Amino acid sequence: MNNVVLVGRLTRDPELRYIPGYGTPVATFSLAIDRDYVKKDGAKEVDFIPVEVMGGSAEFCANYLTKGRLVSLQGRIRVEKYEENGEKKTYTKVRTKAVNALDHKPKEEEKNKDKEIGFQVLDDDDIPF
Repeated sequence: MNNVVLVGRLTRDPELRYIPGYGTPVATFSLAIDRDYVKKDGAKEVDFIPVEVMGGSAEFCANYLTKGRLVSLQGRIRVEKYEENGEKKTYTKVRTKAVNALDHKPKEEEKNKDKEIGFQVLDDDDIPF
């Protein structure tokens, strides 16, 4: 069975395109996922996983997800083989139809919303105590 569940943060905004002749939406982005161990120097290693989302979820991703958002997804690993300049290469990605946002909109969007309502936005540095 080829099934994978991932939780991580988007490394860039999703790119939306449509399959020519079919009109099926496809969104692509990368997911940054921390490894579950720490190096001797205290640094964590991160894996960057290419993701391809198809169907209605692709439009959801393009419209509502941005770089830095925490998401979970369920999909399958797909290995694509191709030839470039006579050299055989492989490319591994996760293809999915189910993506869930796990956090709220980034703070910058919340600040902009507060400004629209009429609240004054203060940074922690602006507070005198």
